[in-house]
Amino acid sequence: MVRGVETAGPGVLRVPGGNGSAPDEQPPLEELKASLRRLLATVLDRAFGIALERVEDLAGWLDEVAARGGIRMNALLGGARAALGGRNPVWGAIVGGFRAMSPAARVALIAALVLALLLLPVTVVLLLLFLIIAAVVAAVRASSR
Repeated sequence: MVRGVETAGPGVLRVPGGNGSAPDEQPPLEELKASLRRLLATVLDRAFGIALERVEDLAGWLDEVAARGGIRMNALLGGARAALGGRNPVWGAIVGGFRAMSPAARVALIAALVLALLLLPVTVVLLLLFLIIAAVVAAVRASSR
């Protein structure tokens, strides 16, 4: 045996400090740690990628439901958005349902509301007239007994 040189097996020499074959080679424990870090980073990257795809799929599905769900579904989603945003969920449901209507239905609803407001005094007068007539009829029947 040569001084400072060991034999690791037949034909293999180990020299303290390396024999020049791989001067930057890491010890096995450090190499294992580095490999585990790379493995963990890859697993986390893939897991977050899968989770992000699922969230995007869910968002797309909700958009599709909102687009094709009709007035009730849009009212429900509008109320939920308003509640999550800290606003009045009833108003959010009304706005969500209104947005789901076709333009012709929106015009018809607005026209009906305006007409109802304009005819409200007439309706109140007719209701009072009906109540007066009902009271007179009731008084005549009570006096004829």
